[in-house]
Amino acid sequence: MAKITEVPFETQAKENLGEIKITTGVLESIAAQAASEIEGVASKVTGFQKEVGNFLGMDRDRINTKIKTENNSIVVDVEIRVLYGYSVPEIAIAIQDKVKEQILFMTDLAVTEVNVHVMSVETESSESDASIVEEAVETIGEAFE
Repeated sequence: MAKITEVPFETQAKENLGEIKITTGVLESIAAQAASEIEGVASKVTGFQKEVGNFLGMDRDRINTKIKTENNSIVVDVEIRVLYGYSVPEIAIAIQDKVKEQILFMTDLAVTEVNVHVMSVETESSESDASIVEEAVETIGEAFE
């Protein structure tokens, strides 16, 4: 389970009606959703992957995000898989813009940095299906050890 960290929130409103706390998990969800909306990002799992993942209790989210807060700045790390045939630099820039925009829009928090890590290039769904089967076999093997 991920460590829950709260991000300090400074409201722009004139009245202070109470305290607002936003966990890093919320920011990670916003970043993952924003990145998944960019064309060329492999964010959807296939039906086969979803079924095997559900059966084994595995989360097969294709976009991993991590939030770091340092010296009153928010740094977002996004791990993605790119679909074959798309420009990696264009996708990375689009993700940076979209993540910053959505976090600012939804939370009124300014993101200092968005680091995009391209983990792989996805070509065919059959290769993805094979990788989840291999991972499932490893998980089952570990469970019985």
